[in-house]
Amino acid sequence: MIVPRRRVLQLAGLSVLGASLPRNPLQAFTQTGEAPKRLVVVSHCHGWPYATWRIRPEELVDDEPWSVDLASMSRDEFSQPLAPLYEHRRRVLALDGLSLATAELDAGGNRHDRGWVHAWTGNNANFSARDTRSTSASIDHLVAGHIARADRLPSLELSVDAALEAGRPISYSPHGVRLPSENTPLAAWERVFGPASSGDAVGTRRRSTLDFAQAEYKELASNLDASGRDRLDSHFSLVERLGHRLEGLATLSCDAPARPAAAFAQYDQRFDAFTDIIGAAFGCDITRVVALSLGEMPTAEFGADHISDKVHKGIAHYIYDDEAKYGAMTDYAAHHAQQIARLVSTLENVPDVDGRSVMDNTLIVWGSELGDGWHGYRHYTPVLIGGSWAFDTGRYLYWPHDTPAEMRVPAQVLAEGVSRMSGLPHQKLLVSIAQAMGLDVDHVGLTHVRGQRGDYIDLTGGLDRLNG
Repeated sequence: MIVPRRRVLQLAGLSVLGASLPRNPLQAFTQTGEAPKRLVVVSHCHGWPYATWRIRPEELVDDEPWSVDLASMSRDEFSQPLAPLYEHRRRVLALDGLSLATAELDAGGNRHDRGWVHAWTGNNANFSARDTRSTSASIDHLVAGHIARADRLPSLELSVDAALEAGRPISYSPHGVRLPSENTPLAAWERVFGPASSGDAVGTRRRSTLDFAQAEYKELASNLDASGRDRLDSHFSLVERLGHRLEGLATLSCDAPARPAAAFAQYDQRFDAFTDIIGAAFGCDITRVVALSLGEMPTAEFGADHISDKVHKGIAHYIYDDEAKYGAMTDYAAHHAQQIARLVSTLENVPDVDGRSVMDNTLIVWGSELGDGWHGYRHYTPVLIGGSWAFDTGRYLYWPHDTPAEMRVPAQVLAEGVSRMSGLPHQKLLVSIAQAMGLDVDHVGLTHVRGQRGDYIDLTGGLDRLNG
């Protein structure tokens, strides 16, 4: 299976993995049959500027659910933050009418941390330790546990960091511990392609080390009681799985990006380098799940350096105080949409084993840790791209805000500082994602909560109308 060289690879100075390998070539990588399904979770900072993100055909109202066909719309009819996805509109599901209601109902900590934990786990945040934890696994981890190959990486966690703010933690284990992420393309490349490019000698030493450990285990096991043997069995089961994975990664062969530079000057360059690694990793079936966290972009990269050198505390917090800053966050969201569009195009150019493209068998979920930069949770507007095996794509879907949970709102929007109703709890989206990826579940994270007025809010089941 060959991953074609694309223009973006040429711009980044990338070449085929095989051309840079030591003397011993990789074993042939072949695969036939049905293509695997893949998931990419993308999370950016500071939410969306809702007033400029939304699409509102004049004849439609806000108190009834509705949908519009994106394929029939002109580019001019798209909102500015969604316009970069116009070329891919037939793959898009833009979701308007959700909220992070459970993050509003959670207690303690700060709204950023609560937001990113709820957004991707559907559960409460745990602030009892030094590092914020979740109380259940994130959606990417759940899906990886269901669809991963035993001899490959179960998932790949990436973070496009910037000098001022790194990408948010979005991947969590079932015990609530954040999963480590690679924050440079070079580190990601080493994790994905390193075992295959290190040569037979290194692979042999890895295998001999694991064999030695296994021999030690057999000798120790006879001297332990039943409880001790159970603990040792569990440990060496993990060791065996690690060995199986190392062998699988060391014996694959496919075209891939060359080892990237140690550092890139611009945020966009880092994003594109990560994108090429994702495309190659999917095309080679090295992993089927990627969590991509987007740190705060430098203001110069989206044209707002004349306002401030800081997005978070210089622009995002003040979107309801200053029209220019609201406009800057609109540009910020649009710039991320341009990046997502490049990711989609990259995956469209990678052939899959079923004769289609990798993108045809991929679901991209683009979300955030907040509804907006003011720290609001009220308007949570994620975008799905792909997943056509489960969803009727190419639509903008709207749901009215009729969930009985009060949401904090700026006084510039509502004088009382709170709305009495919220959008649909986003857990229903997480359930739809899990079901689309083959999991037999009716909830992700919490199953229900009580609103501030005591109303029962059901969090089970998926979103209606995603399937048409």
